[in-house]
Amino acid sequence: MNSTIYSQIGLRVRQLRRQQHHSQDELSVWLRAFHAPITRDMIANWETGRAVLPAVYIPVLAYALQVEVADILPRLTLRDLKAGQIMPAFRRPRGRSPTRLSAITSV
Repeated sequence: MNSTIYSQIGLRVRQLRRQQHHSQDELSVWLRAFHAPITRDMIANWETGRAVLPAVYIPVLAYALQVEVADILPRLTLRDLKAGQIMPAFRRPRGRSPTRLSAITSV
């Protein structure tokens, strides 16, 4: 998972958390106060790329870090998408017909 969008998101979460001067534990306590079942270990795993940050938690995480959702997500260009810098689940399988995403990016 090292070079995927997931690790980029994790690194960005770490950077934003540190800018707010919060520990992983402090952030997890704050998130649990809003009924998000997020532990310190989960945050550590997201930040190090050992686990995928579920998309459903991104808005509440952005709120906790006082940023916009877009600030957590990496800035991908069309060139990045064409180069395969996207989640593996959305990559076009070799030898098969193009998927919708690859049809859009082939413009």
